[in-house]
Amino acid sequence: MSTVSQEFEQVIARLAPEDRRQRRSSLLRPLNATLITASALGLLVMVARGSDAVGFTLVGSSLLLNFGVAILDRQGRTNLAAQIFSLCINLGILLFCAANLLSNENVTVGLVFACVLAMGVMLAGMLLGARTAFLFAAVNIVSVSFLLWRHFLVFGTGPDDSPINATVSAALPVGTFLLVIAVITWLYQRTLDASEARLNVARQRIMQDELLRRDLAIARDLQRRLYPPPPLTNPGLCIASRSEPARETSGDFYDFIDLDDNQLGIVVADVTGKSIAAALMMALARATLRSAAQRHTSPAEVLRQANEALCGDHTVHQMITAFYGILDTRTLSLRFSNAGHPYPIVRRSLHLDEIELNGLPLGARSDAQYGEETLQLGPGDQLYILSDGLIEEHNSRRELFGYERLNVAILAADRAEPEHAIDDLWRAVTVFRGATEQNDDITLVVVQAAA
Repeated sequence: MSTVSQEFEQVIARLAPEDRRQRRSSLLRPLNATLITASALGLLVMVARGSDAVGFTLVGSSLLLNFGVAILDRQGRTNLAAQIFSLCINLGILLFCAANLLSNENVTVGLVFACVLAMGVMLAGMLLGARTAFLFAAVNIVSVSFLLWRHFLVFGTGPDDSPINATVSAALPVGTFLLVIAVITWLYQRTLDASEARLNVARQRIMQDELLRRDLAIARDLQRRLYPPPPLTNPGLCIASRSEPARETSGDFYDFIDLDDNQLGIVVADVTGKSIAAALMMALARATLRSAAQRHTSPAEVLRQANEALCGDHTVHQMITAFYGILDTRTLSLRFSNAGHPYPIVRRSLHLDEIELNGLPLGARSDAQYGEETLQLGPGDQLYILSDGLIEEHNSRRELFGYERLNVAILAADRAEPEHAIDDLWRAVTVFRGATEQNDDITLVVVQAAA
């Protein structure tokens, strides 16, 4: 069992007794408050009518006892308060039953109080559990049976009946009733316990989900730190970038690598899959490409070396599409290579050019070879390097954003500020998508040559 699971179980184990205490307290407090109110009103009536000392003693003792129960509950000793409350209620009813059966020839009033003992059994079951309810029922049945036997022994029975037979005849319905109440209480407690178990399971799931959300938020924050800010180069060049994950973490990434004073490495890549697995692979691929970029001056050789490293790591089971280019920030000449990534798009005045260059994704085959092209950016040109998430975004009718809409959006985007151009393109995708959730990670880098 993992440490996290053990921590969850420990927390639930601590919460369960507290829940039971609160549940018991929520039932005990109104009942006890009702008896306190009734006892106080009874004292007032007795004072007005001038009752005897015995009545004052009984009612006053009940009032003090109920105040004691309330104080124990407020102190958190709810279990003890519930035991005292249940015992005193049951004992008080039993005393009234005994008083009537031992001093009154009419057995009816005594039997009424014997049936009222069901309230004591029910309270014991609700406050203390089913076992206590059955214990109270057994004690009450024995006590009532003895009192009935004593009553029939003192006051006699019918001419054709004996005290034993009369006791059995009178006690059997009462005992059956008390047992039925105990069984009902047991069923109630069993249902309550089952609901509590389901609540604990749900609570554990919520805690696990909350912990997972917290961890994912931390992972997302850490991943965002891997995205470098656009580099400041010279007045003739401006670069903007943005990456938006579809979930908490992303498999897309971009990177800017300072190679020397005038050489800038640009990476845009996409790991297959989403969420945590893709994010972990993204960090590995980023480090691999950075290492290769520091050792080789050819974009094709960088991708070849990165591919060999990833294929040689047998723990890697995902592929990465990647664009890697080396931009001369003085001449605006870009040498680049492509590993299965969407073609970059150049906006020149009022028309677009797709720079077609093929290659297998990284991690597909260890012997893959990569070609290399050179692109010259002219004044006012915009270079769009994007991931396939933008092209494959869809709306509620399952229509893809596609290349046609992408081309229209690029032509309509800001021509002078790459940051504004990204905003315009993002807005076009958002309007197209509507209320549909983002389907895939989206990454976009725009390189702008000054007009």
